[in-house]
Amino acid sequence: MSQTAPVEVPSQPLPRPRNGVGTSALVIGVLALVLAVLIAFAPLAVILGAVAVGLGIAGIARANRGVASNRGQAVAGLVTGAIGLVLSIALLVTVGVYLNRHSTELRDFRDCVNQANTAAARGSCADQLSNQLNY
Repeated sequence: MSQTAPVEVPSQPLPRPRNGVGTSALVIGVLALVLAVLIAFAPLAVILGAVAVGLGIAGIARANRGVASNRGQAVAGLVTGAIGLVLSIALLVTVGVYLNRHSTELRDFRDCVNQANTAAARGSCADQLSNQLNY
């Protein structure tokens, strides 16, 4: 007959992993990435991308300490947040440079449309702007 060692039951249950930060980083990072390609929401994507990067770093730190078990989600949140941040900044800079280069043409178009009384005159303004931008 063999003897088996007694099984020790831990006195306290093991703490549940706290995965909220890593999960939040992933969700916000994906949202920042999606919003980065929409010109109107690119400024919001900059903010959300920065938040996702911060949460991703915090999530990775928690996973390294053993408090969380979702290191992969935290890394994915960090990466998607960083890509969304860089992409939205690049898009905003590109749009800003374009608008700065063509501010005179856009101002002329605005003045032309304000002075136009008919749809045909407004169409002529649009044609004029198109010709100026496609020089």
